[in-house]
Amino acid sequence: MNNSLAASIFLLRLKKLIDENKLLFKPRNRQKTMQFLFDEGLSVLDVINYVKSLTPENFYSGPSPDDNGSEGDVMIFLKEYKDTKLYIKLKIWSDKNGDAGVVMSFHKEGQYE
Repeated sequence: MNNSLAASIFLLRLKKLIDENKLLFKPRNRQKTMQFLFDEGLSVLDVINYVKSLTPENFYSGPSPDDNGSEGDVMIFLKEYKDTKLYIKLKIWSDKNGDAGVVMSFHKEGQYE
């Protein structure tokens, strides 16, 4: 599957999770992400809405396995916010309850986990 198609499918699944209130916000490097949100005056709801605006053109890399070995596909997106390029790392997996997802990173590019 090419990256553009993989990103499109991933985003369709992701947007469905957002619409169903099933996208969790659990950054792995909580301090870095929360500091960025504080500095920019953003809420978790702002992050979720921003994630919902992602398009396949924002795709950067993935799908790849999670570094911690847990199940799911991890994808990274880069998107402009004001004058800053954001690094947005997301994960979707399926379990007995269907799809589930999480925002793993949301901060300035170059500040990787």
